[in-house]
Amino acid sequence: MSKQAKKTFLSNWRTLKTDINKFVRENNIKEVQSTVKKMVSQAEKDIKKYVDKDVSVIKRKFSSERKQVEKLLKRTLAAEVKRANSFLEKQKKEITKLQTRLDKLAKAANKSAAAAKKTSKKKTTKKKTTKKVAPSAQ
Repeated sequence: MSKQAKKTFLSNWRTLKTDINKFVRENNIKEVQSTVKKMVSQAEKDIKKYVDKDVSVIKRKFSSERKQVEKLLKRTLAAEVKRANSFLEKQKKEITKLQTRLDKLAKAANKSAAAAKKTSKKKTTKKKTTKKVAPSAQ
């Protein structure tokens, strides 16, 4: 509630109090009851008006803050997604480099293995062994 609203509420309450005291002195209870009812209904209206006004203000503030949080969340998520994508791209580049290096090494290893096979296959000739026959005694 604003200060002005509080002041009007308090002034209404004070006038109600003075009116009640005045009517009680005059012993006019029925008028006091009707005046009290009027003042209470007026106070209820005033309170409801200020409360409803406060609720609408709170709703507006809440919706604006919600929008701000959503914007912040979108920006943050976009930045994180961008950072994750750049990280993935860097990793892809490194993997591609490693793959080409491995391919080169594999080709070199295959060539050296093929060369080693060729050099290790020397033609070896078996020497024929003949059995020596012992001279027979004829």
